[in-house]
Amino acid sequence: MAIKINAKILGIKEPIEVKQSGTNITKSLKIQRDALKLQSFDDDTTEDEIIESGIKAQELPINFISDILRLKPKETEKLWDLDRDDVSELFTEIILKLQDQDPEEVKKAQAEEAAKNAELSDTEKK
Repeated sequence: MAIKINAKILGIKEPIEVKQSGTNITKSLKIQRDALKLQSFDDDTTEDEIIESGIKAQELPINFISDILRLKPKETEKLWDLDRDDVSELFTEIILKLQDQDPEEVKKAQAEEAAKNAELSDTEKK
């Protein structure tokens, strides 16, 4: 089975088909694992390690997107020039679709969770 990714933001007119192969699903899981590792610091973490982690956090989604969508060098350049939020949105869309999740449903659930948390926070203030 294949998923379709809208890459108009990169100047690609037609949606890109990505196979839901074991290889691509494994890549999506590994990239999630690696992203989580980049966010974990302990008390002994040096400033240099934190900066290096930040650099890797920038490269990780771009390299993943470029690989999964099989982008040409010019398209990858455009990806590097995108706003961080746009890269994050494309990255998330690819991962969710590869793992059979609907990005719109996930956004809706996150919004509902945020609303609940806001209500709890308001209740705590009283």
